[in-house]
Amino acid sequence: MSSFLSTLNEPQRCAVAATGGPVLVLAGAGSGKTRVITRRIAHLIASKCAAPEQVLAVTFTNKAAEEMRARVAELVGATAAQTITISTFHAYCLRVLRRDIEHLGYRKNFTIYTESDARALLRRVTDELGERRDRFSPALFHSAISLRKNAGETPESLKKRPLRTATEEKYETRLGDVYERYQSALRAANSLDFDDLLLHTLHLWRAHPEALARARGQFQYIMVDEYQDTNRLQYELLTLLSAEHRNLCVVGDDDQSIYGWRGAQARNILDFEKDYPEATIITLEQNYRSTTTILDAANAVIQKNTARRPKKLWSALGKGRALDWFVVADEEAEAREATSWLQHVMRRTGAGYGDFAVLYRSNIQSRPFELAFRQAGIPYVVIGGQDFFERAEVKDIISYLKVMANPRDEAALLRIVNMPRRGIGDGLLHQAHDLCRAERCSVGKALWLLLERGAISGRSAHGVRAFLRLLTTYRKRFREPGAPLRATTQELIGAIHYADEIDRMSKSREQAMMRLENVELVLQAIEQYENEFVRPSLSGFLDQTHLDSNSAGDSKQRDTGAAARLMTIHSAKGLEFPFVFIVGLEDGLLPHEQSAKEGNLEEERRLFYVALTRGRRHVSLFECLSRTRNGRERPCKTSRFLAEIPETLVKKHIRAAPEMMAHSAPKSPRA
Repeated sequence: MSSFLSTLNEPQRCAVAATGGPVLVLAGAGSGKTRVITRRIAHLIASKCAAPEQVLAVTFTNKAAEEMRARVAELVGATAAQTITISTFHAYCLRVLRRDIEHLGYRKNFTIYTESDARALLRRVTDELGERRDRFSPALFHSAISLRKNAGETPESLKKRPLRTATEEKYETRLGDVYERYQSALRAANSLDFDDLLLHTLHLWRAHPEALARARGQFQYIMVDEYQDTNRLQYELLTLLSAEHRNLCVVGDDDQSIYGWRGAQARNILDFEKDYPEATIITLEQNYRSTTTILDAANAVIQKNTARRPKKLWSALGKGRALDWFVVADEEAEAREATSWLQHVMRRTGAGYGDFAVLYRSNIQSRPFELAFRQAGIPYVVIGGQDFFERAEVKDIISYLKVMANPRDEAALLRIVNMPRRGIGDGLLHQAHDLCRAERCSVGKALWLLLERGAISGRSAHGVRAFLRLLTTYRKRFREPGAPLRATTQELIGAIHYADEIDRMSKSREQAMMRLENVELVLQAIEQYENEFVRPSLSGFLDQTHLDSNSAGDSKQRDTGAAARLMTIHSAKGLEFPFVFIVGLEDGLLPHEQSAKEGNLEEERRLFYVALTRGRRHVSLFECLSRTRNGRERPCKTSRFLAEIPETLVKKHIRAAPEMMAHSAPKSPRA
């Protein structure tokens, strides 16, 4: 036990040793919270407070869960670590639903809709309401429904108590009906979207006490990482799960709560003592990442927020260099200056390209930096580009597999019904949809009925018959005991002549080869899954891919090698870099114009705080005097957050022409 505590500072030791009842660990940026969580798990097991299988640790990304599991294994051994449940919220709820979802009227072979699947379904729902196709955005409906689900709202509760949001009125007035029809369509397809994993688990536990009792009986100790990012739904799930023993330990930092726009509630961590008056509260303030100068700047900024728990980060790593603040003419000049400064820092410090990160508020800001870095020969990677699972050829193969696992998965079936081309046109699919509504059946069943009734002829009849025969054949193949998933999938890809279709659709041979490589990566992922799991199954593989593709933030964690990173501040949360450039520090960008209008200024300040605390050795700040918006160059005003950093911590560099500075002087108090 002492070995788990010997390398910790005093507050960390207190957090690890506090094993009874509710515990709140306020862990400031870079204060070693993962070390505390993993050692607390090890201490619980070593001190016989709990067996490994009685511990649940929940976090937000698969990557974080994997890292936590690896570090716990180093402390307690691989065998014990395998029996500890270390999981994301969604992965844990998926496990619960795979076991008990039949109580809610679903079959256990349900599939999970991706975001694009959900939007396609919402397009059909709005079409069925008789609205013109171009009047509504499925993306806006999807975002609004997702926000409601993460607040625990159902279509019924929404109609009784609508939530106030910034969604346009025309969406708000139809939202209850669209939400209801969307859920009905999901259920007809025996499918859930990503938010349903949490919402349906909550419904299950509330409606079926025996399912909740089974979950409660499994875990005696629950630990939650990044508690400030939990939403109402996750809060309710944790409250139910820990209600009997109250051994709930949450770790987080209210100053880093930056996901309010997707339903996260900072008040979950701020009000912890109201929910658990007997809670032990421990604050971790020693930072092991950054210089004193960086932390003094971050502390000065964040203390302007009123809704926060008081804490002040400090470091024993030395004072460090003052923050460099560059004032430039426009976004092109900003990118050139950042390029020149990066090269200068490398020459002076011996740093590598991979030591640098350029952080911005909005993805669109990356383009000038990409061009400037490319021209200067600086290797870079843009974090947050197109997700692997959203590439067309990957979605095609995954959709085939989803239909094999769940014949009622309408979104997947509609994607593959004419891929490759089979002569199944929109008119025929409209007939099928009409039959679905009339006879309340699936699209696949409707196609069979149209064939049987002679409603399809010629090439279309041949295409439908061949397609349905293919599905029947391979559905049986995948269900055979011990059927090799990779080999069967590869055979299916060959049976549909998918390589020929890629050749036909690609503009060049090089593009076709790249797309075929992505298909091969899917096959490799299947093979890896088969090798890692004792009882691999098609539905198990699909669960894994959906959890991977939907886990917020995981894409940013991939190995980027010796390359500078370009990413949003949201994507950078949880990461650290020796040298950080924060760009676009103007009112309207940071703080974002819309957030300021909606009264979310404190969250925007937390976002800037997160950006500052990513830096280990040095942080550089960049401000433009003008920026092109909607095709027009517009003057900019200095971010109000820059004025909150004490002048003694900043070294200012004016790179704009004197006449521009004179013109903008009233807008920039320190210019």
